[in-house]
Amino acid sequence: MDISRKRFLIGSMAVAAAGARRMFAAPAGTVCGTPRLKVGVLSDIHVRDVITQMVFIKALKWYRAQGVDAVLVAGDMADHGLVFQLQLVADAWFKVFPENKTPDGRPVTQLLQYGNHDVANWKEKDFKAPEERAAKMIKFDPKKRWEDAFKEAYSPVFAKKIEKSNGCYTFIGAHWPGIGGLGDWLKAHGKEIDPALPFFYFQHSHPKDTCYGPWAWGHDDGASTKALTPFPNAIALSGHSHYTLTDERTVWQGAFTSIGTSSLSYTSLDYNYRENAGPNSYGRVPKRTRQMDRLNTQEGKQGMLFTVCDDHIRIQRREFVYDQTLGDDWILPVGKAAERPFVYAKRIPVRTAPEFPQGASVKVALLPPKAEKGKPAPKDPTHVGVTFPAAETRNKCRVFEYEVQAVVVEDDVEMVACTRRAIAPDFHVPASKAGRPGACAFALADLPKGVHLRFDVRPIECFGKKGAPIHSDGAFVV
Repeated sequence: MDISRKRFLIGSMAVAAAGARRMFAAPAGTVCGTPRLKVGVLSDIHVRDVITQMVFIKALKWYRAQGVDAVLVAGDMADHGLVFQLQLVADAWFKVFPENKTPDGRPVTQLLQYGNHDVANWKEKDFKAPEERAAKMIKFDPKKRWEDAFKEAYSPVFAKKIEKSNGCYTFIGAHWPGIGGLGDWLKAHGKEIDPALPFFYFQHSHPKDTCYGPWAWGHDDGASTKALTPFPNAIALSGHSHYTLTDERTVWQGAFTSIGTSSLSYTSLDYNYRENAGPNSYGRVPKRTRQMDRLNTQEGKQGMLFTVCDDHIRIQRREFVYDQTLGDDWILPVGKAAERPFVYAKRIPVRTAPEFPQGASVKVALLPPKAEKGKPAPKDPTHVGVTFPAAETRNKCRVFEYEVQAVVVEDDVEMVACTRRAIAPDFHVPASKAGRPGACAFALADLPKGVHLRFDVRPIECFGKKGAPIHSDGAFVV
């Protein structure tokens, strides 16, 4: 038997067996079901020049090679809200899909929308004359700018349909900040949507209290969540936060399904109350910041490929720097009686905490003095640095962050003196590129004086399950 044929048959049998076990995750590219619709999904492409335009072109070409029927971008296309940046986006689109078609003539539906960056006033102060601002910025006439660039009519809330052999798939989009119009649109047109098929709604901000939970930066006021709740076949797609697709909280299921779409420009994590909230923190806990350390920015260019089959949707997570997958494909059952495996309450109990390798320990050392902006560096150290090896994945549950604690150890009594959280520095990259050591810093002013301190570190996965701690050797005294 031909080897490639043999491998195909073995793979097909493995998929069939996995399907019988209610498969909700599968290796990327595994054959499973008959594809009815393929959609490339991106967000926050932030095109500002020809360099960033090339990243968008690369992603579009990959989607074209996968045979997509549509490409969706959930907002923030023109980085500074400038007309020429929007035109760069349009030029990229029509370069890859001239007249909204592939080179062999197959149609590809354009599913694009404005985000806050597209209609923001980031550069308004750069243009002195009113007529110059009106000519160079999108916000002064978003309808005209859209129609000039993409050669289609503009509406704050719009719908497009893709006819396939098994029915009609509906896509509803709301330009920033038009989410308030979704409820009215669904009241007027909701009965036109085929209840036997999933339909897709996309906006820039996350529907409130859905993907990533209520703490997510960048969610809306709740209007979209309320509007979509009566539609169990709705799949909401949203961006804005730039949260990485390696976070399993990306997919949420409740009354409907909500999925974060990450970013093609740079990824972020929720750094609220994390020690490494910014490159200049050095142990302090600054205000919430949305961007990762710029050293990691170039690694966070992510997107998804949705393959819609009769009874499920396969979601492949793609990283466009290393051209690798970001983990197993998510398998989302669809249909009236479909299971809802991505409900958080179902997933949390079966998660496994990451663990440190055997023999791992924590290293502690005073950090060299660091100057603050506009001030000279102090003569003496002001912070103590804590470093530790990367925690290992368990049952495909990667380390999301570390809990680092300074513990007072005196006369056989232990007491936690100070706690920090530090994001794993490689959580956003493919697993094959992970393994970087972690680090955290404590201000000496925050630590008790004249007592013996031990530093403990625990690895934590994205839903909060903690692994066993490792400790520093010896004792540290401030």
